[in-house]
Amino acid sequence: MSSSTPTSFDRKVNLKNLIENSIAEKVFPGAVACILTDKEVLYHEAFGHRCVKPKRLPMLHTTVFDLASLTKPIVVGTLCMQLVERGKLSLDSAIEKYLSEFRQTGVTLKHLLTHTSGLPAWLPVYLRAPSQEDVISYLGGVPLESQPGKKAVYSCLGYIVLGALLESVTAQSLDKLAHDQIFAPLGMERTRFNPPQAWREQCAATEDSNSFERRMVNYERYDWREGVIVGQVHDENAHFLGGVSGNAGLFSTSTDLGNFCRTLMHNGGELLRPESLCTMQHVASAEGERRGIGWAVTDDGCLYHTGFTGTSIRICLKRKLAAILLTNRVHPNADRRGIIEFRKIFHSIAFSSQPSAVG
Repeated sequence: MSSSTPTSFDRKVNLKNLIENSIAEKVFPGAVACILTDKEVLYHEAFGHRCVKPKRLPMLHTTVFDLASLTKPIVVGTLCMQLVERGKLSLDSAIEKYLSEFRQTGVTLKHLLTHTSGLPAWLPVYLRAPSQEDVISYLGGVPLESQPGKKAVYSCLGYIVLGALLESVTAQSLDKLAHDQIFAPLGMERTRFNPPQAWREQCAATEDSNSFERRMVNYERYDWREGVIVGQVHDENAHFLGGVSGNAGLFSTSTDLGNFCRTLMHNGGELLRPESLCTMQHVASAEGERRGIGWAVTDDGCLYHTGFTGTSIRICLKRKLAAILLTNRVHPNADRRGIIEFRKIFHSIAFSSQPSAVG
């Protein structure tokens, strides 16, 4: 080994210093980091606090996190490709084939999955749709900002539509579908939508009184939640939809997410066929962001996704190496800065070379 190649000890020290310094700089109150291959866990450590308001509680390896937008690739991307494999869905079919109330012509399943539908990035559906039952009809009438397939613009709205589409095609609720087809087969026992009250004490806290979204809508009148949000989905659109949505709402632990990543690194395991994984890695031929099905695709071919609450997963299928980073960076407010730069450094260390065990 050359002197310039990081040893397992170097990597462990570098990760510890990076995370502890970031906590001191108030990038986030706490974090759980897990690095693994298809065969073993290389690094798994908890730092800081899962809650600092109204009381301080230590971060644990078993802390349950609001994954926010990691819901998109883990649940929606996976379920859609399973149904494509079974002939229940076609990537090139128009959404209106599956959801008649979605009136946007020319928008296909692949467009929504790769964020190339032309739908806006975000809207406060909870303020604009008359009721839960009217959400898809409302989104079906929202003017597109670009021609479908032309630009890749990350859109939470498209994944809200996809969640409803999955429920319509299968005649099952999204949470039950995800449990039966993903979580139960992989033994992900601490992964679900709408955690029960018994889990609340083990959950990482998110924002106090949803102040970020209040500002986003210029403090429009709404039945806003008061106090620190713990064990309920932070995203207000997902909360409006009962905590079960295609854009957000999933809760999990680093260990359960490790099971998921390991399965993908085993050529899809019992979840997906190898050819489905290849399809998911294919970057949409559109201007803008590098988006595959469910996932962003990095320049070096990794599957990658983040969540607004401070979560992220990066998987290199070729190297069979994955990094899970779970933080509560929106607690107690979402004004914290530095998470983007932190992730870059974290992944630079985690993927610096094929590591031996560093935990």
